[in-house]
Amino acid sequence: MSRESKVPEPEPFPPDDPLLQVATAMFLRDGWLDLRLLAKEAGIGRATIYRRYGDRDRILGEVLWAIAVTIIRESAPQYRGRGAEAVAKTIGAVTQHSASMPAMQVFVSQHTETALRVMTSKHGVVQHRFIGAIAFLIEREVGVPPDIDITTLAYAVQRVSESFYYRELITGDPADIPAAVIIIERLLSYPPTKRR
Repeated sequence: MSRESKVPEPEPFPPDDPLLQVATAMFLRDGWLDLRLLAKEAGIGRATIYRRYGDRDRILGEVLWAIAVTIIRESAPQYRGRGAEAVAKTIGAVTQHSASMPAMQVFVSQHTETALRVMTSKHGVVQHRFIGAIAFLIEREVGVPPDIDITTLAYAVQRVSESFYYRELITGDPADIPAAVIIIERLLSYPPTKRR
């Protein structure tokens, strides 16, 4: 994955956006977003939701990203300054927290196709932002890799995390987030380099 030109990434919904708050509460309650009910609870029309916020996948992506940002902000300070271990354990904490959320369990088990599309598609908002967050953590904690683009490295780290998180869907074996943490730490254990 290189830094090729692409359509600009949409900005995240503001944290205080009323629709995002209602959508997040609904997702945490139900593990899903019913746009008809969302419109009713938010006090706006469905047409307004589509026009102003986009389709269900976009709104789900923004909800998942808002939840992830909260977890990252709570987890990252615990490991700051510990190099590759800090990055691996932060990603592990985010992944473990996500896996343990009842709403995510419902979402992944009952709406599998949508969940995979929203969380892993290059066309969604979640994947790009996670890769950007991981690249930031790598640069801060480990330094710029000497022989590969940092975004490409962050993409590989994200894919390792996902493959162990979704392992049951992929291979039938249970998720193994601790294994992902070990692999990510080893992947990032290259000699420190000058930071940009």
